[in-house]
Amino acid sequence: MRSARRRRIPRGAILVVGLLLLTLLATLGTGLLSSSMTENVVAVNDINAQRAFAVAEAGIAHARRVIAANIHTTSLTSRLSGATSTAPEVALSGLSNYAGLGTGNGTYSAWISNNLTAYSKSPGYAADAAAAADSDNRVWIRSVGTYRNATRTVRALVDFSSVLNPPGTITLIDGTGADTATVNGNAFLVTGNDTAAPTATGACGSVEGSLYGVSVNSASSLTALGNAVASNQEDNITGTGGTAEQGSYANNGSISASTLQSVANALTPGATAIPGGSNSSDYGTAAAPGIFVATSDIKLLGNGKGYGVLIVTADFEMAGNYKWEGVILVVGAGTASITGADSKLYGSLFLANTQGGATHVTLSGNGGAYFSSQALCRVENLVPSSTVIGWEQTG
Repeated sequence: MRSARRRRIPRGAILVVGLLLLTLLATLGTGLLSSSMTENVVAVNDINAQRAFAVAEAGIAHARRVIAANIHTTSLTSRLSGATSTAPEVALSGLSNYAGLGTGNGTYSAWISNNLTAYSKSPGYAADAAAAADSDNRVWIRSVGTYRNATRTVRALVDFSSVLNPPGTITLIDGTGADTATVNGNAFLVTGNDTAAPTATGACGSVEGSLYGVSVNSASSLTALGNAVASNQEDNITGTGGTAEQGSYANNGSISASTLQSVANALTPGATAIPGGSNSSDYGTAAAPGIFVATSDIKLLGNGKGYGVLIVTADFEMAGNYKWEGVILVVGAGTASITGADSKLYGSLFLANTQGGATHVTLSGNGGAYFSSQALCRVENLVPSSTVIGWEQTG
């Protein structure tokens, strides 16, 4: 019997197979590595894009703060200077490639333009007429955020109508029919000329500029106010446009009764309730102003002091020697009186009858209302200074 012959594998075959396997593994490894690297690049780009978006949003927030903080001295119309219908955007000073977020955290640039086209998204807002002149306190802010190799662009339609940006020291907002006024004596004073806050603690900003002593928002209310002010009382209402023969009051109101009520509604849940009736208590401090609400008729009198925001949903009177630094919002009955021996408001007063009657103000005695941007600045963290009413990402 012949022994079986051992089959022999050709020389070099093992080497060829090994090389093929190595080539296959190398190809697979390269593919996996390439896929992993691609995924990493995509992930990094996605992170950079998200950060660029956040940087752009920071630009919008910064621009809102800058505009609101200086709106008494640099109006929206001033900021729109140079804008045209074909080139409506104007760069915001100091906000070009701004790197205030820290080294390596991205930069943003911001521009402002007027709302030249109607905003159709609910509830909808009408367009303003001119590129370089604002008439409705609404503007677009566009911000481009850059982070590493990524950029994102957002823009916001912002309404700067705010109780911190009053059209007058006393602002009368129409209820049902024209506003009414009672003006007695010749010792009271209402001034739209910016006045330093009496208490320095917590006051901020510089004293400059002026606005109207009294603002209304209809021609009929302006006529009614003019009829209520006697010829020898005209110079007791000073401010923008005021003379000895013509007091400083105008039909320039920019805040509606519904807007004022909305502001009051938003602030009331966090407000401290205070009792009505005759009240000589102190409220808040200059270092820690507060938000307070009175839901029944209230008369502040005596030598008390108040700091912050006061919301009144009934009749309001300030008499005696009482002093208030900040903002007073009178809604509901929309009736307010500033009277007494030396009662003084530093800041602004808003009145709106939201219950179907006429808004009414009484000025008499030695009472006074003084516009004070410093007193308003003190409460800026308590009250929104602007509202985003439209938003879109454009890049």
